[in-house]
Amino acid sequence: MNKKRMMITFLLTVFFMVNVTLVWAQESEACQQPAVAYLVERTGATCQEILDLHATGVGYGQIMKAAIIAETLDDSSLDWRNLVETHRSGVGWGQISRAYNMADRFNHLGLDGEALLALRETDMGWGQIMQAQYLASADLGISFDEAVAMMQNGMGWGEIRAELGLPEGPPPWARQGGNGNKNGHGPNNGNGQGNAGGQNSPVGGGQGERPGNHPGLGNGQGNGNGNGNGNRGTNGPPPWAGQGSDDD
Repeated sequence: MNKKRMMITFLLTVFFMVNVTLVWAQESEACQQPAVAYLVERTGATCQEILDLHATGVGYGQIMKAAIIAETLDDSSLDWRNLVETHRSGVGWGQISRAYNMADRFNHLGLDGEALLALRETDMGWGQIMQAQYLASADLGISFDEAVAMMQNGMGWGEIRAELGLPEGPPPWARQGGNGNKNGHGPNNGNGQGNAGGQNSPVGGGQGERPGNHPGLGNGQGNGNGNGNGNRGTNGPPPWAGQGSDDD
């Protein structure tokens, strides 16, 4: 009887070890995939984290887009994983990119992309939100919430100026460049060649990382579609343009 138990225990142990070895081998092989290895290096996540996200339906391209948006911002506390969750809630990448870039541009107001996306859900247009940011940044004695209320009430610059007792003059958002983004298309885009030029991205079969566009962020003299005043715009192509990702 004891020999029989020992044999059963031995066989179960061997069976367990074989299965563990097979699982480890499969995971190790998956981690060697170019897309997975690239994302591990780019995001700082573990291979298993990337694989787990992918198993829940998050495409490699989606992870890539989240990482690129986070990289283009000055907010070091922003985690690309939060952007993935925002996208999974139904928000498109274009909206996410615009919201976080606008929040980053006016970071002195203490807003984040989620706050601007929430305003967008109230049917405020991006133009109205940006005008409210300019009003709150212009030392007019009003907060961002007060500026938002003015925009939501449909007040034009003339009405705002009259209410605040301001002299005649253009609004704070006049002549402000806004036809680009921080990533190389528009004001404050920089003319540098960047460090990642020519690197081929394995995510989605792309042709590289836009040599000279992705790095060198905001270091140039503002020669985009605005008036060249060094302000980062928000209406250009998304920061992942040209990254070779086809995932939504």
